[in-house]
Amino acid sequence: MNFLKPFAVLLLVTVSLATENHHGTIPRPDPTSYPAYGMQNGIQVGAALLSHKDTKKVLATDVNQCCLVVEVALYPPKDSFVKISLDDFMLREVGKDVGIGPSGADVLAARLEVIPTAPDREHRGGLSTSSDVGYERTSNPNQNNTPGQTQSTRGGIYQRESVGVGIPMGGKNPSPEAAAASGSRNAIEAELKEKGLPEISAWEPVAGYLYFSVPKKSKNGYELVYTAGEDQKVVMLLK
Repeated sequence: MNFLKPFAVLLLVTVSLATENHHGTIPRPDPTSYPAYGMQNGIQVGAALLSHKDTKKVLATDVNQCCLVVEVALYPPKDSFVKISLDDFMLREVGKDVGIGPSGADVLAARLEVIPTAPDREHRGGLSTSSDVGYERTSNPNQNNTPGQTQSTRGGIYQRESVGVGIPMGGKNPSPEAAAASGSRNAIEAELKEKGLPEISAWEPVAGYLYFSVPKKSKNGYELVYTAGEDQKVVMLLK
């Protein structure tokens, strides 16, 4: 039965590599390809502050109304890894010592969810409408060709609307408006989390977006501060 051992080892290696899959963005060939660049403890970091126009191209969610988005890539030392944590990053205005950390996808989704206008009546008979919102990595318009249903897509976030006739029933079931708001929040969170910088231990270059809740853009500009170790910081001027 010894002939089974090599196969078992190969299987374990395959499973181990599969668990390392993560989301984010595709890192550029090298950190110097980014407008801002720094290095500490063998860890190289590249960063770019996205303009409002660039943000609209890469995200369906309109984060421009509340946040600045910074694309970050980390390149671990040779034959070693880098442990990535959002707590290691801070955005601050040039000339200031304090700043803010990135916001999580769940927090931003709660702020950015689309809440539909409530109807004039709680119960309405006859013609009724419903909708749901979701997030897909790929999107295709109404593949099933369902009668009475339309689907619109944009950058992975979709909204479906359907029309039907029914008799209103009593009870406390969630209204279509409440269901749509919940779906909107889930879709936003899914997109921001998938494209955000993953918190992993990486042996290969990793990239993703950081979302900073900044009320308005500073005229003095911003710096991205990355803490590679205890009191070992990389300060990059974002242009």
